[in-house]
Amino acid sequence: MGQSFKLVCPRAKLCYHSICGIKLGEFLFDHRELDDLVKLLAVPVQPQDRPRPLPSFKTIRHHIRRNKRTSNEKSSPSATGSSLCNLPLELHHLIFFFSPFIEDVVSLGMTNQYFWSIACQYIEDYFTSPLGAWAGKNLVSVGDDVEPGDFPPSLFSADELEAEFAAFRQLQIDIPDYKDYDEELVPEEPFTLWHFTYKAVSRTSRVELGVNNRRLMIIGSCSEGSIKEDPAWPCVRKQFYVEETTYLPPDEEWILRNLTAKQIVRSEAIALSPDYIHGPNIEFLGFGEVILSRVSWSTSPSVSMEDTTNISRGVWAGHRFDITTRSKHETETRGEGWTDVSDEVKKEIANIWENEYGPDWRDVITKGPGYRY
Repeated sequence: MGQSFKLVCPRAKLCYHSICGIKLGEFLFDHRELDDLVKLLAVPVQPQDRPRPLPSFKTIRHHIRRNKRTSNEKSSPSATGSSLCNLPLELHHLIFFFSPFIEDVVSLGMTNQYFWSIACQYIEDYFTSPLGAWAGKNLVSVGDDVEPGDFPPSLFSADELEAEFAAFRQLQIDIPDYKDYDEELVPEEPFTLWHFTYKAVSRTSRVELGVNNRRLMIIGSCSEGSIKEDPAWPCVRKQFYVEETTYLPPDEEWILRNLTAKQIVRSEAIALSPDYIHGPNIEFLGFGEVILSRVSWSTSPSVSMEDTTNISRGVWAGHRFDITTRSKHETETRGEGWTDVSDEVKKEIANIWENEYGPDWRDVITKGPGYRY
């Protein structure tokens, strides 16, 4: 029947959003299952030329004057605002950083142009926070038949494994005392790599609120509150009309980077057609499939697919990845010490898909259901 697999970041205690494990063949050949993985690894580009007009705050009722006050004036309400403005920049950033709701960030930012310049940074972070959340983290697609002691090379040191064992043993002691105790939450003995898929060990991660949904939420919540009464709101609201493509520009060349092995895979090398490339998102077969085909790990070779590559002992299992633009990569690294493995990966992918679907596999997946991005 084949074992079940789940994507995890063991060191970061994160698990991909699948409620239960699924067969690797089902996972790998269903493009929809890997949409979120691309977003979790794609590092957003901060647009440099996006217009960010500042409203005129002369008419804003919260306008704060930064003139120095006398000791008597400092006790007045307006002087309190002035004192807030005169705090160091670092404290202003802390105030925005610890604001519990994005509406608070917007409201404080609208008090004057200085605060708005700070607020914009945190509003950008709010929009892009789902993107690249797994970038740089060790990634494994683990099978539930993995045996104790079977970990990808270099994922954990001996001391780190001992610490994980100790934490696991303590977890088994603590969890049964919880009020909402659930047997499924408690990993069974002995400890294996699969235990990082348990809810008690890892936090489930998914892109529940993408850029587009966050845009709708911030506009909706601000429009319902007192912010909408502010004269600056109509101008500010226009700046929230962003799309995912604002931060993942489709006109840029994107690459997958294996940060551990210092290897890159180019989008044009693996895409079935240049027309299928939309920034980091590639229709039918893209970066998600490349990663999953190389990060799977289990003691058992059972994968529910016609595999000839020993896919359950992935050469990239436990490595760190990101998806970024080619221009950013070249600026950061100048290409020194990096290897382009696009052709190698392309041949490997073609072999896997041909074994599964036959020599006409390209036509099969582009015309079949469940593949279009």
